Amino acid sequence: MLSLLAMVLVALGGLGAVAVVYVVMVTIEFLTDWFRARSERLQTDPDLRAITVADDIRNGNVAYIQGLFDTSLEKFVDSRRVEGKQADERVRRAHSAHQVAVWG
Repeated sequence: MLSLLAMVLVALGGLGAVAVVYVVMVTIEFLTDWFRARSERLQTDPDLRAITVADDIRNGNVAYIQGLFDTSLEKFVDSRRVEGKQADERVRRAHSAHQVAVWG
């Protein structure tokens, strides 16, 4: 069985273009607000994981895919792309060792 990290990275290949792009200062509060809006779904489906993926970092810009990843389907069931000039320290720290961060 693939590890969660491997499943997420493989799923990103099939994700294609994420329809919504937000250009913001990527803060932990910005990310958690989105997850909170989906908290009922996260609490009732044991296969869902709250995930961010450091997708692209170049020229001082950062980009993350944020989503709900279904481990049984091995795909994102809800996601968005977030871009910014920078991310706050807590977000950078969550991705310092791995491209994928699992929240909560």
